[in-house]
Amino acid sequence: MSMSSHAHVSALPHAFVDEFLLYQQLRGRRQCTLASYKSFLDRFFRIVHKQPTQLTVQDIRRFLMAENSKGNKQSTIATKIAILRSFFDWLEREEYIDKNPMRRIDTPRVPPASPKYLTHDEMEALREASTKLLDRLIVEMLYSSGARVSELVALDWDDVDIVNKRATIRDGKGGKSRVVPISIKAARLLKRYRDTRHDDNLWIFQSRHSRRMVRETVERRISALGKKAGIQKRVTPHRLRHSLATHLLEAGMPIDMIQKVLGHASIATTQIYARTQMAGVEQYYRRVFP
Repeated sequence: MSMSSHAHVSALPHAFVDEFLLYQQLRGRRQCTLASYKSFLDRFFRIVHKQPTQLTVQDIRRFLMAENSKGNKQSTIATKIAILRSFFDWLEREEYIDKNPMRRIDTPRVPPASPKYLTHDEMEALREASTKLLDRLIVEMLYSSGARVSELVALDWDDVDIVNKRATIRDGKGGKSRVVPISIKAARLLKRYRDTRHDDNLWIFQSRHSRRMVRETVERRISALGKKAGIQKRVTPHRLRHSLATHLLEAGMPIDMIQKVLGHASIATTQIYARTQMAGVEQYYRRVFP
């Protein structure tokens, strides 16, 4: 293969990928979703080394089998198939391809994973391990608001009402805003942290360089606190969100209210928490049928 034809093979898929990403952006996809689409599709075309118009069902199956043999979980394979399906459906609609190879690729069945959460004792251990004011605030805000890590770092001072103990989560998943309660402890910590700040920056969570904190920093800090607290599970910001949902459910909060707190578009997503709570169901049941 000559140099020019080799360059042609690697350059052209990117034009399709860029146009597809623009289409997804116009549909309102979030930046982090677009970035993960781009990184996966770029890698896919580097590996298959063919134009989208030349790809066969066999090429895609071979790629997926190789991913599988690398130890990808079924849920990861399902996500990769979903991105490829979306991309090839778009190519077909735009009439860039005559035959859509993804029509013959089945998605593996993935049982929804039960959300992993921290017990009340583990939550207390995490709070005790948070000796720095900023760490304590991050833990308390993640746990009491149920915010996703991207929503947490997007919070500005204008978004919190310390007196009424509420936070407005703007542009959550799907671009919707929601108002959530925060704990008394979170409100106190917010006030204390604000008193330590001598700047006019809009954002609450600030990096050492006086910029808005990035999600990776929050993830790193939470993971380190989990280890310091001696918690055997991996501790992530998302696990604190799961913990809030589970603890609210255990306390008897109706599932549709939990859905509002978490900002789930569909109650089906929230119902995953209900499946883990059979013990709680039995406890209420025994009150009716002792």
